[in-house]
Amino acid sequence: MHDTLAEVSAILGRSKEALSQFQAILEPTIEQAADDHERLYWHHIYEEEEHRFDRLAALLPKLEEALADEAFLSRENGNFLRLLQDISLEKFGLHNFLEHLDLSLFHYKGTEHEPAIAALRDMTAADYQQMKSALETLNGALDVPVSFAAATPTDEKEEQKEYLKLAQYAAPPAASAPARPSVGTRRQLTVGSLKNQ
Repeated sequence: MHDTLAEVSAILGRSKEALSQFQAILEPTIEQAADDHERLYWHHIYEEEEHRFDRLAALLPKLEEALADEAFLSRENGNFLRLLQDISLEKFGLHNFLEHLDLSLFHYKGTEHEPAIAALRDMTAADYQQMKSALETLNGALDVPVSFAAATPTDEKEEQKEYLKLAQYAAPPAASAPARPSVGTRRQLTVGSLKNQ
């Protein structure tokens, strides 16, 4: 369990640093926005990541303290279970960060920022998969009586409406016809619907 939590700590530390780099790119974009819509759009993303930065700044020292005291890592310790809930929430934050990076790649395509954002995006995608695996390991080891449903993104929820999932809009294999929602389903604009356009 200690090694898995150390892995989580490393992921969140990398993400906090990546988040700072992304915010530094967004700041001039907000300042120089062409109109209020563009300013609001980027400000919204910036603000969400700012909240996440604050959460990470509070969580990482607690995680380091827990790693320094193996007796803390017990399912009978309520503080440890709360720490796990905070970590689980950050899995969702990592997923949102990944989507924000995807969205920004449309805006920064062909600019000096594209390579840096693409590198952050690739690192975050790999970290997100590693985080999911780490949380599955922790849940399996602890069998804790805590619901992690709130930390599960829409695309990974089994009971979620199919037309809200990215796979509905993902590009089909080259030889097959594009997948279309069945008659009567409602299409909506999502981050995934913008991909491959």
